[in-house]
Amino acid sequence: KVGMGAHKPRGILCARKLHNKRRLNRWADKNYRKAHTGREFRWDPMGGASHASGICVGKVGFESKQPNSALRKGLRVLLKKNNKKVAVFVPKDGCLNFIDENDSVLISGLGRKGRTVGDIPGIRFKCVNVAGISLKALYLGKKQKKKGQYYLIDQYHKNLSLIHISEPTRPLYISYAVFCLKKKK
Repeated sequence: KVGMGAHKPRGILCARKLHNKRRLNRWADKNYRKAHTGREFRWDPMGGASHASGICVGKVGFESKQPNSALRKGLRVLLKKNNKKVAVFVPKDGCLNFIDENDSVLISGLGRKGRTVGDIPGIRFKCVNVAGISLKALYLGKKQKKKGQYYLIDQYHKNLSLIHISEPTRPLYISYAVFCLKKKK
């Protein structure tokens, strides 16, 4: 014998009760809460996107966690969409040689839904693309990186080299940067 109130509501007129109960209890699920609070847009530098484009600020080495002992190669990347700096892992042996400072790079997640992977501490992203060319294609030798594709071609500007780019002046959509050029000898 089943008494009233011992189980979930049943019957023709109970849909509203079931719907409201389900709506409230879904928030107990960790994955549902993460997907619907909007929290990920605040802590995720890529703003919920799968990939993000940025500019390589410098090359760095990261020490691996115990018991391993190695120097993992990586980059510091300034993201174009929100001017945040992130640490990025460069996969494959020798791929760091294909990347220069001020190169445009494309980054993606490293594989654990925004968490660190393996023995690389604090690194959540990897480099996928350099100057519009896949890092894997460069590694396998199928493509070569174009040299100087972003510089002006005329004779006067060929004798100039870029020595410094200042940081953006404001963290807004409209910001200014100063380029310092030096005459080549």
